[in-house]
Amino acid sequence: MPSPAEISRRAAVGVLAAGAVGFLTFGGRTKQQQPPRGRLVLDYWEKWTGHEGAAMQRVVDAFNASQDRLWVRYLITTTIHQKALVSILGGNPPDVLGLYAFNVPSYAEANALLPLEDLAAPAGLALTDYAPGMRPIMQFGGRWYATINTGGTLAMYWNRSIFRECADALRARGLSSEEPPRTIEELDAAHEAICRVKGGGTLGSGPLERAGFLHMEPGWWSWIWPYYFGGSLYDPAGDRALAASAECVRAYEWVESYTRKLGVEHAEKFRTGFGPYGTPQSAFLTGEVAMVVQGPWMANLIKAFKPDLDYGVAPMPVAKDVYDPAAPVACIDTDVLMIPRGAKHPEASMEFVAFTQRQENVEALATAHCKGSPMVKVSDAFLANHPNRGVQLHTSLASSPRAFIAPPTPVWPEYKDLFDTTMMDLWKLAEPAATRLPSIQARAQAMLDQARAYKVTRGELPA
Repeated sequence: MPSPAEISRRAAVGVLAAGAVGFLTFGGRTKQQQPPRGRLVLDYWEKWTGHEGAAMQRVVDAFNASQDRLWVRYLITTTIHQKALVSILGGNPPDVLGLYAFNVPSYAEANALLPLEDLAAPAGLALTDYAPGMRPIMQFGGRWYATINTGGTLAMYWNRSIFRECADALRARGLSSEEPPRTIEELDAAHEAICRVKGGGTLGSGPLERAGFLHMEPGWWSWIWPYYFGGSLYDPAGDRALAASAECVRAYEWVESYTRKLGVEHAEKFRTGFGPYGTPQSAFLTGEVAMVVQGPWMANLIKAFKPDLDYGVAPMPVAKDVYDPAAPVACIDTDVLMIPRGAKHPEASMEFVAFTQRQENVEALATAHCKGSPMVKVSDAFLANHPNRGVQLHTSLASSPRAFIAPPTPVWPEYKDLFDTTMMDLWKLAEPAATRLPSIQARAQAMLDQARAYKVTRGELPA
């Protein structure tokens, strides 16, 4: 998909004209009551289905029942980030839009969103209501464009039963079977203690039966590893790609060290035998992998398919020279609500958005999604009654001074694609990290420079 800035209004209208009439172009709708006569109808496009969609529908229903002027229709949309942008640029946007955190910079850059400052204050919302780590997601270019719908933070889930089973091997490496690893060095040691090779051989000598940790399980976040070594992929102040920094090279050399010890053929055969996320055969549930980086939604999977699994939740380990227990490093990966530019009734849209941000509604939705709260104020009942035993950690990670988000640039989707491809090559030892990452940095910088040149051409930046 081309960057949002490259999509013209003419192209957007052309795509709209080619589709079916009405909302059928963009997806289906949930089953719900017809709006009562006399109410202003607001269309809310969202990506959630299943239990997550049902939980959001309950929030919508509560809003519709709370007053008699507005009526929100919850409409489920496939490939929402593409279709929503086309609808906005085509002059026929929804009233409220639910997207992902990484969409905020590209939509803001495309002038597809309404800034919220003037709308939020009369509705009783302020940026200071949100955990500090959540606020950068909500803003771009010094303006406020989004609220947090549900707040996800990444942590390490670890199988406590497997740790107890491997108590002697862990103890021999100076580790406790009752505590998770805190540093990369401890993670490596725990991984090797837990690994099991068929026939009882040494690592790399034969097929794997169990691993302690694998970077490619689930493989959704190919780009996060440098942050656990004190690095970053992007310098927003200088608009610079940092993929070839010393910290990044160190991180991906660490990734390579795992397949080098396990054996590429053995590691790949083992990994490709895992069931996909969302099934009982996923590797953490079957015990094939004892530690995995995941978001709070992992608890929903455990609850559905392995409710007796004894798991713990801890911050992802970091390099020893980076470790600070008071400031854990954590990726924030959230869903957001935005008001598209061209929305016909922005104040009414904001009224609904503000309703979703009330503490009781935030916590009800977060509980259903098994996530932590994105807000500063969190009720004791939310933490005490939550189905995810790691909820307190997930919530606190959003306020860590070292929480990080995806690089806030409109070219991030293309930049991330480079890392997704590179990660597989590094995992298979196709090319050393020290020689591959400089080419990634050069390509990413070219994207950033091109985006800047486009803004200069439009008069948005000085030459």
